[in-house]
Order: sequence, then structure tokens, then C-alpha cells
Amino acid sequence: MTQTDVVTSVVKAVAAQDGVEPAELDLLYEYIDPEILENLCDQEKGDWNFTFQYSDHQVTLTHEGQIFVDGILHTTSMSTAGE
Repeated sequence: MTQTDVVTSVVKAVAAQDGVEPAELDLLYEYIDPEILENLCDQEKGDWNFTFQYSDHQVTLTHEGQIFVDGILHTTSMSTAGE
């Protein structure tokens, strides 16, 4: 997985939730440092969930590579390091 995969996946999932193009969203780094997400997704061990606020949405990433936006699972998911 490249470092931008998780960032791109989160932005695409939120855009899908809003029914807009990703370019129409606020920049992710205005809400969270993208490096935090990249480092978290590089973790190969342990079970974790990470939730943060992005614009009007609550976004949750899981150790399984799932992305939830406002509690709804999106098919735009990242792959975990072990896959």
C-alpha cells in the first residue's frame, strides 16, 4: 500500500457519502494530519479502530482496512499491510 492509499480512500468514501466529487470536499489535512492515518494503517499487529471528525462526518478506520463514514461501511477501503 502506498502512503496516499488510506488518505485517498478516506476522501473518496466521504465524497461518496456526500454524493460529490472528492475535489469538492474540504482538505483532509484541515481536520487531521494525514501522516497519522498512514502510520496507523502501517501497523501490522493488533486490533484497532480509529475514529476522527472530517467536515460534518465521523470517520472510522479499522485494522481490517474498513472505512465507515457516519457508521456506514464504504466499499472504498484501504488494504492493510498484512494483505
